[in-house]
Amino acid sequence: MRCTVSTKVKLLFLSLLLILIWQTSLFYCENRCPIHENVAPIIIETSLSSTQLYSTTRSNLSSSPSTSSPAFMLTSKISKSKIIHAAVVLSLSKQTSHIAEFHLLYESWRFLQIFAPLSEQVIVDLIVFCEMPSCYQLPFTCIPISYGHKLDSIPRCFYEKLEPRIVWNWKDYLYMTSIAFMLTPQYQRATQNYRWILRVDQDAVLSPALLMGLARKHPVKLLDMQFGGIGHGTEFTNNRLRKIAQKLGYTHVGIHNLCSTWLVNPQDSIRIANLTTHIGRYLLQNEFGRHVPGIEDLPAIGEWPKWWRGVTSLYAGEIAINHIYSSTLSHQHGSTTLDHSADSQSSLWNAWHIHCLHNPTYFAKFQHRIDLFFFVHYFQASRIRTIKKYYSVELIIKRIINEFEDMYIRNENIQRTVTVRDYVTVLAWRKAYAATGAINL
Repeated sequence: MRCTVSTKVKLLFLSLLLILIWQTSLFYCENRCPIHENVAPIIIETSLSSTQLYSTTRSNLSSSPSTSSPAFMLTSKISKSKIIHAAVVLSLSKQTSHIAEFHLLYESWRFLQIFAPLSEQVIVDLIVFCEMPSCYQLPFTCIPISYGHKLDSIPRCFYEKLEPRIVWNWKDYLYMTSIAFMLTPQYQRATQNYRWILRVDQDAVLSPALLMGLARKHPVKLLDMQFGGIGHGTEFTNNRLRKIAQKLGYTHVGIHNLCSTWLVNPQDSIRIANLTTHIGRYLLQNEFGRHVPGIEDLPAIGEWPKWWRGVTSLYAGEIAINHIYSSTLSHQHGSTTLDHSADSQSSLWNAWHIHCLHNPTYFAKFQHRIDLFFFVHYFQASRIRTIKKYYSVELIIKRIINEFEDMYIRNENIQRTVTVRDYVTVLAWRKAYAATGAINL
C-alpha cells in the first residue's frame, strides 16, 4: 500500500520532532545541576568583588586577584557558630519627610555589606514596621516578614504593616509609635532569635564601625546593653525625672541623657518598650501644663531643653532603663558611639550609629532637606554641574575602604581622615543623585 504525499510529510515532521525532543533532553541531563551548586559560588563571588572593586584602586595593591589580600578569601570559611546576627529595628510613619530620611538609613545599611569578610561574620538585618501607605514606598528589596523571615547568611530587609490601633492609641503623641510597635506579637516573633537589637529612629545612619563593634574588634568595649549618651536636657530636667521616678516607685540610679537608640538583646528591648510606654502615658497625662507644680511658668507643651513634651519618650525611656538595670547601669552604658551627631568632625570609626539631630548646623536634617529640595528643582544642566563640583564622592568612598582595610585587614595604626560628616554627606548626595537620575528629563 503506497503512502500518500501528505502521509510522508507527516511522518517526516514527526521524525524531526522526535529528534529535537531527544537532543533537548540529552542537553538538559548533561548540564543540569542542583540549584544550590550554582547559587552559592555566585553569592561568594559577588561579596568578594564588592570589596575587591575598591581594593584595586589602591596604588599599593596589584589588580591581579592572585595578589589580593588573602583576608578577602575567608568569606566562605566563616563558621556558622561564629556568625553574629543583629537586627536594626524601627517604625516608619507615613510622613513624606520620614520616608525620605529612611532611604538614607537604608543606603547606609546597604553600604555595610561591602566590608567583607567582617560583613559576613556580622549579619545585620533591617526590620521596618511601616504605617500605611509608607510600606509601598520602601525599596523593592524589602519584603514582608510573612514571606518567610529567618536568620540567613546574607543581610535582608523585612517589613511589617504597623497596626492602625497603635497609631490610634498614640494619636496625641505619635512619637511613641516608634517604641510601641515592639510590643506586638509580630515584633516578638521576628526578633526572638537575634543576638542584638539596635532600635533606631528613621533619621539615623549606620556606620561600618558598627560591624567592628558587634564583632568586639573596636576600641570601645561592647557591653551587654548600650544606649545613646548625647546630652538633651538640663539639671532641672534631671532633677525632675528623678523626683517623678521616686513618686512612681521606680529606681533611678542617676544615669541621665540616655537617647533614643538602644543596643540590647531582644527580650530586653521588649521590657524597655513596655515600661517606657507605660511611663510615657503617665507623663503625658500628668506632667505637662501650667497647673503642674514646678512648671507653672512654662507653656502647656513645656520649653526646650528644660522640660518639653516633644521628647516625652526620651524622659520615659530614661526612667525605664534606670529602673530595669538599676543594679548594673553605669555611665559607660551611655555611649557616644550611638546617636553620634551627623555633623560631627570626629572620625567615622568613632561612631557605630549616627543621628541627624535637630540643630542649626549643616547636616542637621532640616538644613539638608532644604538643600535637597532645591537640588531636585534645578534644571538638568545645573544638577549635573552640582554633582560634579559639590563633593568628591568616589574619593571619600575610596578613603573609607582604604581605612577599613588598614585597620581591620592589616591591623595598622593609621591617621583616620574620613569624618562622620563626610560619610553622611556622601551617602545623602549619592541618594539624591540616584533619585534625580530617575527623573533626569
